[in-house]
Amino acid sequence: SLAVLQALEDGLKKADTDPSVKAVMICGDNGKFSAGADIRGFSSPKRHGLALGPIVSLIESSEKPVVAAIEGIALGGGLEVALGCHYRIAHVK
Repeated sequence: SLAVLQALEDGLKKADTDPSVKAVMICGDNGKFSAGADIRGFSSPKRHGLALGPIVSLIESSEKPVVAAIEGIALGGGLEVALGCHYRIAHVK
């Protein structure tokens, strides 16, 4: 969703500029890393300038380590985010 993309962008930019932050961990909620994109977003005429590709590029270019903490499902765009991270850890489930 746009809210998730915005939160990722804001959090990554804030972490990169904060000298007290040593690393970033991206995780999901309720036992799910990410179920992928919201299908309704594909028919939306305006995306407010947010897209998944630039967010993944932001993750990849971060000077601080970014870790994907994967539990449960990681599909579609969620998997792309995880693959863009410098490290990935996964729960046995």
